[in-house]
Amino acid sequence: IPRAIPFIDVFFADAMCSLSKVFFDWGMLWHLAWHYPDPVPMELHSIVIPSVAASLPYLIRARQCIVMHTIGRMKSDPKRYQHMLNAIKYSTSLWPLVVSAYQKVVTTEEEKATLEKILIILLVINSTYSLAWDIIMDWGMMQDTQAMAQAVVPETCAGGAIAVPTEEGLKPKTCAQNVLRPRLRFGATTSISILMTDMVLRYSWLLRFVEKDLFPNTDIFILCTQFLEALRRALWNLLRVEWENIKQNRAKEAAEKDIEMMEKDSFLSEPVSAVAMVNRVQGAPSNKGGHQS
Repeated sequence: IPRAIPFIDVFFADAMCSLSKVFFDWGMLWHLAWHYPDPVPMELHSIVIPSVAASLPYLIRARQCIVMHTIGRMKSDPKRYQHMLNAIKYSTSLWPLVVSAYQKVVTTEEEKATLEKILIILLVINSTYSLAWDIIMDWGMMQDTQAMAQAVVPETCAGGAIAVPTEEGLKPKTCAQNVLRPRLRFGATTSISILMTDMVLRYSWLLRFVEKDLFPNTDIFILCTQFLEALRRALWNLLRVEWENIKQNRAKEAAEKDIEMMEKDSFLSEPVSAVAMVNRVQGAPSNKGGHQS
């Protein structure tokens, strides 16, 4: 029976995905050491080995998703398809690595131009898919479409708040809480700022089109993009841990309510007489013999 993947394992595996370039460098270093003191030959395997190393974090994370999907199928979880969609998301990160690796061994300019177009399409798909998953699934935002529809109506968002019914009565709810989610522990401003920053940094690969204009050499360009990815991951971690904590608290509250309902049902289902019920309320024993009639 497969074991459920704990959140800490998922968290570290996601962090490893931001270190894909580091894994690529480790693969290249191993390849250089293998051929030392001779230079690395310009052959296909010279780029395949580092690229395979760079894909390891995505493969590990995809495997975790498949394991959770298998567990969900065994438990007949109706939301198990989400794990498979998540695995597909990580697979979209592998195709750009494959095309980029093959691009380095192509000799003709025509083939390079064709592969460049394919690479751009794959990067757009991966960035868009990942951004949507960040917002909706990893951060739990924009999941309530009905509340979002209310928030875009100017009349319902007058004054920046909406009155919503609760157990205590009408409670004001801001437009940001309607569009994102009701509980924003970092506040609406910080949450929106992180969301917008993540949206921009997910497409930081577009800097490749202005690389020669902004950066003196390729090493500086790579260093800059890696720094931006580290920043994006740090901000992503804040909302990811926040949402996981909210989900765990919800699950704990739901479990406590289930226990209370079970205890209540067990109490009501006991076959006691009217006299015994009155005595129970008054704190007196049901009868002298200790048995219920």
